[in-house]
Parts: sequence; structure tokens; C-alpha cells
Amino acid sequence: MHKTLGYIFRILSPALETEISYDSWAEALSVSRNEGLSFLLYKTAIRKGIPIPAPVKQSLKQEYIHNWGRNIRILDELACLLRTFKYPVIVLKGAALLSSVYEDVGLRALGDVDILVRPEDMPEFDKTLSQSGYHPHNRLSSYRVTNHLNSLIYGKNGSPLLLHLHWHLINNALPNYLYAEKINMDRLWHEAIPLKVRKADALCLAPRHQLIHLAEHAMKHSYNTLIHIWDIHCVVNHGKKAWDWGKLCEEASEFQLGSPLFYGLWLSKAYFDTCVPNEMLESLRPRRRGVGEMFFFGLLRKGVRREKLCWFFYFSNISGWQKKIRFVFHTLFPPGETLAHLEGSGSGTKRSLWQTVALRRLRKAFLLFCGK
Repeated sequence: MHKTLGYIFRILSPALETEISYDSWAEALSVSRNEGLSFLLYKTAIRKGIPIPAPVKQSLKQEYIHNWGRNIRILDELACLLRTFKYPVIVLKGAALLSSVYEDVGLRALGDVDILVRPEDMPEFDKTLSQSGYHPHNRLSSYRVTNHLNSLIYGKNGSPLLLHLHWHLINNALPNYLYAEKINMDRLWHEAIPLKVRKADALCLAPRHQLIHLAEHAMKHSYNTLIHIWDIHCVVNHGKKAWDWGKLCEEASEFQLGSPLFYGLWLSKAYFDTCVPNEMLESLRPRRRGVGEMFFFGLLRKGVRREKLCWFFYFSNISGWQKKIRFVFHTLFPPGETLAHLEGSGSGTKRSLWQTVALRRLRKAFLLFCGK
């Protein structure tokens, strides 16, 4: 696994080229798929003239063409919706990156499309989306900013576009209360910059806010797929921008997201040789790590990246045993509206849903402690 990732990194490196044996290419195809890097691997190898065995090349080509077509359809549908909205939106993550940082819309897979709206505008967005045939997976009693649920997913029959509407940068992943209230949403809106999505007008986060958000998002997923780290790499290197690293560190600390930013940039530099000054990483490096974070950091250094490992990081960074107990309790037993949102409406009583979630998360916690 580590050897194969090394081959992939060498191909993606702007400076280095390498040839890979047939057996290694077969494994590289499998690993790159799991990491979300297969489209990048294919296009980079073609551009560099690196020979790919015919069966692997054909498979990569077909996957790339399929992804390119799917992304174009998603972005076209998003552009149509953007033209109907009365209020501004900020496009987040993958859709924003494909419309700005990536030079090819086929290089990255899109899941749901995340957009940020103001909470007071949500009723109007809900009305507009309903008129366009999009409906939420669940209904909420209000759109207030909470520590547990700040988003809804809208879908439409026959459409590949799943629209994830956020009314706060941080949506429904625990533990929001560590930093959600520290993020200055007014500043994010004020400094947002214009974005074109298939010729439709929208906004995207200012580069440093985008970088902080991508790092926070990658931490939530415990860096389980390297495409999240590649996103960070692309934003840092885009246009050879002269970064104000001091301002970036200052704002990340203000939002209490300094540690996630450190881990995201550290991994990006380690894996993809991203242009991040060492002194800047040192200024972000956590000075006091609890036992849980030390365990988490040790696994990352060994190349272990699995979903939910971030629980060790979050638990370690919660001060006071009352708050730690509260974190564990809400992880096992989310509030009712969050529970319905996570599990899908109509799938059972609240009690049965709590039992399902608690048992599943206890099992995941057990497997994490067992190293599986």
C-alpha cells in the first residue's frame, strides 16, 4: 500500500516522472480509486507520456469520461438553479474547486454540492427549490444556527444533483460546539469573491477561508481519502498566489481551527510537497497534545487514515470531563432533528433510531480501539 502510494505521488509530482511495472499499475489503479485520485492519475500520466498498460489505460479512460460527463451535468443543473435564486450563495468545496482551481472538471468526483446561504434566506430558497422540483430529504421546524444541525439536502427525481444547503459553514458533524460559534460568518460573507459556475454567477470563499474550511472538512473525515488533501494542495498552489501566512494562522486560531489547519497542511506537504513554509507549520503545530491527539498523530505519521479516527483528536481537545462526557453522549445520542436528518425520515421511532445509531457508533469506536 505505502509503496503503491509512493508510485502515485511520484506521478502526480510536477517535477518527477517514473515508469511502473504492469503489476504495480494494477494495484495503483485500485489504490487511486479508493483515494479519489484515479482521474488525476490518468490525466497526469497521459500528459507526462508515462506508458500505461492497455487494460488499465482503457479502464481509467472510461472512468474519467464518465466522471467528466456526470460533473458537467451536475454543474449545468447547479448553474440553472443559481440563475433562479434571489439571494446570494457561496459555493463550497468540490463544486467551487472544479469551477476555479481545477483546470479540468473531470479531475475530481462530485458527491453532493455544498452551498452556503444565510439562515434568514432559507424559506425563500426552500420555496424556489420546491418550484424547481427539488425537495429536502427531511423537514426542520426552523433554520436557526445550532451546534448540531445547520444544513439540509435537496434532491430531484432523475437528477444527479444533490444540493446540500448550509446556513452555517459547519453543518451537522459533531462536535460543532468546539468552534462553530467562533467562526465569524459575517466576515466570510463580506470577503467572499465572485465565482462563475458554467457562466452562472455565484460566490466562493476567500482563499484563506476556503483553505481553513477544507482543512476542517478533511479533519472530519480523518483524511480517509487523499482527494481531500489534494484539494488543499491545489488551493495553496493555485496561481502561485503569494499567501499571507501570518493572517491565515491568525484567523484559523481565532476560529479555533488552528490544529485542523496544521494537520491538513502538514499532510499536504508530506504527501504532495505543497509549498508551505516550515516556519508557518511550526507556528501552527499544537504545543500541548492530549493522549488522544498523540495517538491520532502517531497513526497519521504511520500512514493510517480511517473514518472516525478524528474522534480521538476531538475528545482530546475538549477541556473538562463534563464536556467530554457530553461529547460522548451526543455522539451516541444525537438530538432528535439531527437524528432524523442523519438516518432518514420515516425509518423508525426516535427510540429505535437512537438504538441504531448508538450501537453502530459503539461498534465503530470498538473497532478503532482494536485497530481494525
